[in-house]
Amino acid sequence: MTTGRSISMALAILAAGLVLILAPATAQGPIFGRIEGANTLAPGQVSAYNLTIEGGPTGAVTYTVRWYLTGPNVAGGIPTTSPMTTTGNRTTFRLNITAPSAEQTMMLVVQISSAVGSTYENTTADKSIVVITPIVLSATFRNDGTTAAVNVTVRFYVDSILAGTEKIARLNPGAQITETFNYLPAGLQPGTHQVRVEADLDGNGVIDPAKGEAVVSSLFYRGTAPLSTAWTVLIAIGVFLPVFFVTVAVRRRQRA
Repeated sequence: MTTGRSISMALAILAAGLVLILAPATAQGPIFGRIEGANTLAPGQVSAYNLTIEGGPTGAVTYTVRWYLTGPNVAGGIPTTSPMTTTGNRTTFRLNITAPSAEQTMMLVVQISSAVGSTYENTTADKSIVVITPIVLSATFRNDGTTAAVNVTVRFYVDSILAGTEKIARLNPGAQITETFNYLPAGLQPGTHQVRVEADLDGNGVIDPAKGEAVVSSLFYRGTAPLSTAWTVLIAIGVFLPVFFVTVAVRRRQRA
């Protein structure tokens, strides 16, 4: 009796084992790629984008990545008709591109292929990028103090939103220097806009005129015409004067 029961239990265990062996393995999630990088580029600007691959087969996977630009007029862009290709066993890749010369909304297209043994999976990822001519923000600083200014933080704002930061390494007494920043006005609506420039001597984010720190603002107007003709905003300010005069000029710069 005991022997029969043991045999029955052994058969049940064997059957359960067969079911486990015959059951399909848990499916791996689908492969996909995530592209990270600048949303806006100037014509001809060189930039790098980071690709992260997730999901797909596991194990000793070899990835093949091909990428290219597509859009209304991608002449001058790299790569376009001949995609760039790279391979590797890693899941992160750096993709270099050059923006085309014409303003437009283009697409960075990335084709991803994964292979491990006889298993292959493919997918495509893309990222929309705006190509637009920059607005040149330019501020001239004059040191009317008696000591040199070192490592001055210059902040450029457009409509109270930080556009970018530059550094004045050194400005000697009696000298002046001009700092410029190329602002990419993606989404900037036609109409009047404010540009503000700050000179922060100690870099603490607070402008204190008693220390000779300066802030100045002016207005410029963007018309309804395309920004293929860039605007140059010129702001001249004195850095160390408790009271300083500001001259502002706005001119349109024709592209070559």
